[in-house]
Amino acid sequence: MGTLPPGPRSFSLVDFIRTGFISAEPVVKRYAALYGPTFRVKSPNGMLTITGDPEAIRAIYTADPEAFDVWGVELTEPVFGRSSVAVTTGARHRRDRKLLGPPFSAGAMRAHGKTIADISLDVASRWRPGRAFSMLAATRAIALDVIVRVVFGVRGEERIGRTREAVLGLIESLSPSFIVLPALRRDFGGFGPYARNQRATRALDALLVEEIRARRAAGDASQDILGLMMSARHDDGGGGMADVEIAEQLRAILFAGHETTAMSLGWAMYWLHREPAVLERVVGEIDALGPAPAPDALASLPYLEAVCLEALRIHPPVVDVARVVKRPFQLGGYTIPAGDAVTASPLLLHGREDLYPSPERFRPSRFLERKFSPFEFIAFGGGARRCLGAAFAMVEMKVVLGTILGKYRLRLESQAPIRHVRRGLTMGPSGGVAMILEGERERRAAERRAAAVQGSQGTSGRRPPTPAS
Repeated sequence: MGTLPPGPRSFSLVDFIRTGFISAEPVVKRYAALYGPTFRVKSPNGMLTITGDPEAIRAIYTADPEAFDVWGVELTEPVFGRSSVAVTTGARHRRDRKLLGPPFSAGAMRAHGKTIADISLDVASRWRPGRAFSMLAATRAIALDVIVRVVFGVRGEERIGRTREAVLGLIESLSPSFIVLPALRRDFGGFGPYARNQRATRALDALLVEEIRARRAAGDASQDILGLMMSARHDDGGGGMADVEIAEQLRAILFAGHETTAMSLGWAMYWLHREPAVLERVVGEIDALGPAPAPDALASLPYLEAVCLEALRIHPPVVDVARVVKRPFQLGGYTIPAGDAVTASPLLLHGREDLYPSPERFRPSRFLERKFSPFEFIAFGGGARRCLGAAFAMVEMKVVLGTILGKYRLRLESQAPIRHVRRGLTMGPSGGVAMILEGERERRAAERRAAAVQGSQGTSGRRPPTPAS
């Protein structure tokens, strides 16, 4: 046997609880300080090697995808099911990924920019000046409606309301208890968190299949994500996906894209309002587009994109995606035995001083000063299993932030630091990121006053008075 990475014999009970229920960040950083950027530990699901070394990450992401199996399929089944692209491997994974890729391209997402902007303004319209509100609740509401209207393509207020309710029911039914401890997945006569989760899953699946079948019957060729998925065909002549397969893929997309985007938007708003110079620069970039910037123009702003990337770097929402090694695997001078799992840790990689000087600082300009390789920035994973929704998420984040920051003045209710904590399968800000609406920005308010004056003059039939000479 080759050399194994160093590391503790196993997670202590305290570290297991911290990692699974509170925050993985202090645990993995403490182990890295003790054993180096690549270490091996016994987890409840087997031996796991964690690395924050960019060269080791390069080895993982450039290896033959057939060298790995998906890790933790049993753990994530309540979220991703058994047949979604998130958990399949081999030919099935390659085929479905190729089929699903085009609907989630940046070009496809840009077509939905106005819808995303409208959703953002609708949610923001509920804020009241001088009153505190939860920014995280707002970004979750925005991300939810983007899923329902842009991805699922649901139309009509009644159907949107039913679908929104079903999606929320499923999200709220997830409990860390039965995700971390599969032994708790028992029905218990219809009571308990797992039984509730199964009812919520069936309810959403039924709505999605109903939507798909209604569209097929009507010959609907909508260009939302669901419509593109329904019309997609495999290159091998095998047709498209069955209705129940599409429903499971949509459910996986919901979990992959809702909480992660909502958490990252919450973090971006938090940091922007802790760093006045960063906020001033990004608002100036937005204002340079004119009084009513198009969503497509917002999505093209370089500093706004850097803000999104820095939020994802400093607080990655997904931190523990692993792959099981099918045969002995060489990793940075170590040999990982078959059956072990390996994971590239964004918590360790994104905190490296040699890559990101002063890594604890929120400094978006670092992404304008240099281009980071796919082995140095991994907020969306990497290699053959890089997140399909990466372009989707980036367009959504930029349009949401650009739309809200261009119109409103906000401040944090408190300058107290917020911790990066476990929130189900993802990590996000502790608490709700409490903010206060100060009002519309002066520029926007002045534009509205000018428009109102013009409108009143136009309807009165009178010319404006001529200034006295």
